[in-house]
Amino acid sequence: MGSLNGVKKTGNWLVFYLSIVSGSILAAIAIGWLSYDLVSRQLHLAAQMQMSQAALMHEFNRLMRYLVLPGGQSLVLPHFKMSANGLAHFKEVKHLFLLTTVIFLVTIGPALRSWRRDFKSSRQWRYIRPMQVALVMPIVIGLIASVSFDRFFVLFHELLFRNLDWQFDPLLDPIILVLPEQYFMLCFICFFVILEGLFLIILWRAKKSLKIY
Repeated sequence: MGSLNGVKKTGNWLVFYLSIVSGSILAAIAIGWLSYDLVSRQLHLAAQMQMSQAALMHEFNRLMRYLVLPGGQSLVLPHFKMSANGLAHFKEVKHLFLLTTVIFLVTIGPALRSWRRDFKSSRQWRYIRPMQVALVMPIVIGLIASVSFDRFFVLFHELLFRNLDWQFDPLLDPIILVLPEQYFMLCFICFFVILEGLFLIILWRAKKSLKIY
């Protein structure tokens, strides 16, 4: 009985963490999409590719729709030729994006119900220690990334993908020329800020409940 309760407790915390992490990823993807116009203008990406800003945004929006929307549509970017390896990589990214969406949709309901249940029963103090621990991990990863984002970016891909399709050759997949490292760094920063922000909000709310009760 005790071990069963332990498994259930671990499962509940896993669901809670997954909802926060997947939600943070989806929020970072949305912010990255919305901010691309500004980033591409600052870096003069359209001019470098000898195309208009409107044409670049049309292609980027087409790419993002392919990545985030479910369905078996093919990826076709009229201004950018694409190799088989390049197409395969974007298909893998699409699967990861959709998996993240499914995880969020499956976990957010139970996570919110658990939070509300603990709120009503004055047990929000239970979140203090887990959130204090959770706050450390993004800081550690962020510090590692800040030392050498290039190395962090490579490690990230090596962990996430089992092939080398992500190593784009600009001659075969010129789309990589308009997806610079600075853009991905911005997306990672957004993710870590959102994740830390959510952990801090939950920790603050849990500590506040101690003062109330």
